[in-house]
Amino acid sequence: MNTRKHVPAPAETQPPRPKLWFRMSVVAGNLVQSAGLVLAVGLLWVAASWHGAAVLRVVLMLMSWFLVYICSHALAHWVAGRAVRIRFHGYGLRGTDQPEVYPPGMRQIMRVLPFFSALTEKTSMQQAGAVAQAIMFSAGETSTTLCTLLAAGYAWVSGIPGGDVLFIFTVCWDLGATITTARTPRGDYAKAMRVLHMAPTGRAMSG
Repeated sequence: MNTRKHVPAPAETQPPRPKLWFRMSVVAGNLVQSAGLVLAVGLLWVAASWHGAAVLRVVLMLMSWFLVYICSHALAHWVAGRAVRIRFHGYGLRGTDQPEVYPPGMRQIMRVLPFFSALTEKTSMQQAGAVAQAIMFSAGETSTTLCTLLAAGYAWVSGIPGGDVLFIFTVCWDLGATITTARTPRGDYAKAMRVLHMAPTGRAMSG
């Protein structure tokens, strides 16, 4: 959802990308996102093991889920990208880069939520094979889906109040996100399918 690509969608059909609020180095971005995931695990554990007020446990659960949601995506792009030898020059932070796919109301919310963007090196992307690019592109949404489902599933089975509702919501949200990112030009899965489709025969594994 938030990774730059060197194979663009048709420019005439796409609104301009929202500007980055600010940039950070790869090291700083990895530290921030990793810390966010560690904090998310801690908050979820407290919500599951604490027997205090139900409303506070629900708040901790939701905070944990949100941290997982925003911190698992771009980091997975980086991990998968480096595994296939794609280089990055940093991270950016901004609202969603495809607000047009959300209905009014939700669109405004998604524009102001902080999402990390993994910023690839243009030359590295041009040298990478189609399969390598597809792996990097698809890693973000796949990670977000699996991590949020895992967090919500744990909340449910551990007996956190509202954990069952969160799990059902997460299944519906992730299903919608998967379909959207496969059908909209800027979606992670759409970009992965596009580079595979455009790859010259016999060169998909190059790079």
